[in-house]
Amino acid sequence: MKQQGLILWSLILLVSLFVMSGCQSDYEKMRNRELASGIRHDSLFFGFYMGMPNQDFFAHCLKLNRQRILTNDGGGRKVKCYLKNTEPRIAMTFYPNFKDGKIREIPVEFYYETWAPWNKEYWSEKLLPRVLGVLEKWYGKGFIKVEDKEKGTIYVKVDGNRQIVVGIKNDQQVKANFTDLLNPMNPNEIENPAAMPKTTSKTTR
Repeated sequence: MKQQGLILWSLILLVSLFVMSGCQSDYEKMRNRELASGIRHDSLFFGFYMGMPNQDFFAHCLKLNRQRILTNDGGGRKVKCYLKNTEPRIAMTFYPNFKDGKIREIPVEFYYETWAPWNKEYWSEKLLPRVLGVLEKWYGKGFIKVEDKEKGTIYVKVDGNRQIVVGIKNDQQVKANFTDLLNPMNPNEIENPAAMPKTTSKTTR
């Protein structure tokens, strides 16, 4: 009888785990799997990385500015560059969000330099696949599609602690958000990437 009871409880446990697993979204499965791996992926782009002190960020910006890799956008509030080998040219602007004096999140915006409201060939819906292609070259394939009633279609990739969420911001811009899941700016904002498009060693891009 005891053995039969043990077998019964084992079966119930297995069924419960199966049901719980089935209820998880593809995003939740990916996030849980990556966080459970214990691997850190802090690299971002151009030598910036998660946890980079703000003084190092500004010093690195100055270095890349002198090399004519980065500059300021028109308002001087963001860092700006152009993606290589893109025609028409795709501009990329960004500025980190710091927590405890270190980079924890970087919102990034992409747009065609020649964007015009009357030329829909340069609108964000046409730009999105190209941005995804660039990010897949940088970080590998594996972005999954998430549908949201308010945000529309967004794409998410989690590697270890680094989450990248990509989607359309407006008619002109595609937005990507890089977040450190182990030390987010606001933990409530990363439970569901559809709620807000968001995020190895240091590497350069």
